[in-house]
Amino acid sequence: MLLKKNYDLIIFGATGDLAQKKLFPALYQLEKKKYLISSMQIIGVSRTNYTIEEYLNIIYNSLKKFLNENIQPFIWKLLKKRFIFITIDINQIQSFTKLIPYLKKKNSTIINYLAVSSDMFEKIFKGLSLIKLNTLNSKIIVEKPIGKSLSTFLIIEKSMKKYFFEKNIFRIDHYLGKKTILNLIKLKFFNPIFNKYLNKSYIDHVQITLSESIGIENRWNYFDNTGQTIDMVQNHMLQIISIFAMKIPKLFNRKNICNEKIKILKSLRIINKKNIHNYVSLGQYSSGKINNHTVKAYVNEKQAQKNSSTETFVAIKLYIDTKQWKNIPFYIRTGKRLFKKSSKIVIFFKNQHNTLFKNKYIHSTSNRMTINLQPILEMISKNKTKESQLNSNITYKKNKLFNDDKNLFFKNNSLKEYERLLLEIVQNRQFLFVQQKEVIHAWKWIDPIIQAYKSCPKLLQYYTSGTWGPQSAFNLIKKDKKKWDNN
Repeated sequence: MLLKKNYDLIIFGATGDLAQKKLFPALYQLEKKKYLISSMQIIGVSRTNYTIEEYLNIIYNSLKKFLNENIQPFIWKLLKKRFIFITIDINQIQSFTKLIPYLKKKNSTIINYLAVSSDMFEKIFKGLSLIKLNTLNSKIIVEKPIGKSLSTFLIIEKSMKKYFFEKNIFRIDHYLGKKTILNLIKLKFFNPIFNKYLNKSYIDHVQITLSESIGIENRWNYFDNTGQTIDMVQNHMLQIISIFAMKIPKLFNRKNICNEKIKILKSLRIINKKNIHNYVSLGQYSSGKINNHTVKAYVNEKQAQKNSSTETFVAIKLYIDTKQWKNIPFYIRTGKRLFKKSSKIVIFFKNQHNTLFKNKYIHSTSNRMTINLQPILEMISKNKTKESQLNSNITYKKNKLFNDDKNLFFKNNSLKEYERLLLEIVQNRQFLFVQQKEVIHAWKWIDPIIQAYKSCPKLLQYYTSGTWGPQSAFNLIKKDKKKWDNN
């Protein structure tokens, strides 16, 4: 399917981690699937003075590393013809004029992708304005997390709004481009289980886990200035929580869905210095073994500072003070160098008081439903089941309720998140992108947690790589007579 619009893509940070891991593989796949118009240019911008041959070699090597398939020579031949490389020092605003000779097509949409740290944004906004790349035919793409706090986010937003129209701003949370998250929205809206039984009358508690076995992967400078709380909780987990917990809107459109998500974010019970010890666990990985391979401690990673107190793990007990979820605890956790990669929501249902079967084990464990978010969306129930014999014990049985291995819910099943997001930008569709108000309310909830942690450094504990995190995470849930689902 060929998109019949004239557009060019400018990538600022054209040799960085985001470009190499995500954007180049996505562009290769879009070329392969014939989504790119023949006239499209991809202009790479960096402060380093590379020749075009050196730049193409960087792209090719990144594809070999991150594409997860063999590079087809014919596709690479088509793709590499699109690339242009320009050296620009964003501190020298006049250097942006180097872009002008490559932007001659009339009525062409210019997509400016800022694959750089947010502290560089304002200088890029000014440079683009200088050469008139902030018109109605220009789009600006920024990646969450945007800023490091609510105050820094608002400064960036003010600068961005000064130069760009809101309808041309695309704030990316790449989790919203994942097929499984999109299908979670549809599954929630159209499945009667979600409509009727997901509330305080039936649910005991909810657990959400986003765990990784990998470390920071040569991203020390970025990660140490960000931390897991901002990188994953503010950035991705709050999206999952708000989608899962929101009420079904009257209309299935971006505005109404966003409004319902904001209601959830505004209803999150505040965690601050007074109560942080009761609600938050923070950790940093030490050395250990993963898949029988010894891995380094966080402070021994490449370019690391030995005295860093940045968290690589966070677990939070939170409450959503809405009528539907009042006093139902949500236990969320995310971390690096954990036992295994896992992305799931586990719903624990309340025990039904049944006098027919008085078995201690039965009443100590809950029926549950697991929604696995990766690699495919699937729902699995684990229920108490009575065997056919009259005197047999009641046991647990797993039942697969739904498996989206055929991608029944989403039509573009062959697209990965960055492929899908790039196409949505070209077609000027904002549905999969985050509104300003969502980010504001996410920061309002996260900021007091970060400030409280800074005043309570002893909250940070160390955990061995290859485990499920620090002891404080187990204590957080154990004191409520519950335990993490580690299956």
